[in-house]
Amino acid sequence: MIKIRLMGKKEDMHEMIKRIYQIKGIEVMELSDFYTNKGTSKYGRIYMEVEQLK
Repeated sequence: MIKIRLMGKKEDMHEMIKRIYQIKGIEVMELSDFYTNKGTSKYGRIYMEVEQLK
């Protein structure tokens, strides 16, 4: 299992998540909600757990 933290604008991260779901041989096991960074509403974080399929 690999844990990934995406940081950036909500729209940009959702586009990247779509691309990660399309990677052959990778399964997304868990995906968190969007967490706003302190001091700004523009940027935030999303956490993912992925596994390589065998």
